[in-house]
Amino acid sequence: MKRKITETKQQVNELTEAKSKLLIELGQEVYLAYRRGEDIESVVANKGSSIKDLDSKIYSLLQETKLNRENVMECSCGAPLSEEDVFCPECGKKTDMPDSREQNQMTMCYVCENEVPAEADYCQACGAKMKKVYAN
Repeated sequence: MKRKITETKQQVNELTEAKSKLLIELGQEVYLAYRRGEDIESVVANKGSSIKDLDSKIYSLLQETKLNRENVMECSCGAPLSEEDVFCPECGKKTDMPDSREQNQMTMCYVCENEVPAEADYCQACGAKMKKVYAN
């Protein structure tokens, strides 16, 4: 599992570096277009789309890593626990396994289509303000 997390961190670092390069290129291209009196929106749209794709990939990898870490349950003594354990097999302490009803409801971001907690005001991947649906 540690190997998978290390590989994921490496992928995130590579994607973050690629994103940084695109952001620098975007700034340079916008400035040149501005100096020439050209349309800036098309420059932003082209590079922005690529940057948004990288953001989505980075977010997905980080969520995957987070889920992998959350799936490994441990007692306060450090012993691994399974979902069925009511008491720790090492120290005998009662486990604090979360009730499945307590898990957050998820919704999809209307901009980047990543999963977002239903109670979130903003998407964690792209920063879009979430639309709330209220019952009458």
